[in-house]
Amino acid sequence: MRGLTAAGPEVPLDKNVGLSDTDVMSENMAGRPGGPLFFPASDLTQSAATPSVPGNSPLRFALDRPRLQASTEAELQEVIMMLLARLEHRPLQEIATRPTYTDGTTAIDSMTAVWVIATVGKALGRRRLVRLSDVDRESLCSVGGVAKLIRRAIDTTSFAGAA
Repeated sequence: MRGLTAAGPEVPLDKNVGLSDTDVMSENMAGRPGGPLFFPASDLTQSAATPSVPGNSPLRFALDRPRLQASTEAELQEVIMMLLARLEHRPLQEIATRPTYTDGTTAIDSMTAVWVIATVGKALGRRRLVRLSDVDRESLCSVGGVAKLIRRAIDTTSFAGAA
């Protein structure tokens, strides 16, 4: 019965099975000795609260709960644009020149919209600021739509907290 298993005939194993392949990525392709193998070294001296964008202009930006709660929809749009600039490490002016959606505000993809909502929700101390299953997909396509969702969620939260 040698050569048969319960699953069928025994297949011979490749002669390399079991050999270690730890030497595959052993050199730094960037050519800098002592540098990282895959990603460039980050500047650990830079504060997380003050990320920079190209051109070495500091982008001082923090999400402040009271300020967010008092923000109008237009102010929330500005906050979202700043978050996008920070996310993509691009100047705000470059983000502002992107294509617009039908509502006249900057178009964004839905994954980015979800990240923005989660980031603002975290700043407001809410794990789930918006129930995404109840959101119209159109609301996740633009900065204006996301700002409207966030403003509505803040208003609903404020009323619930006041009762």
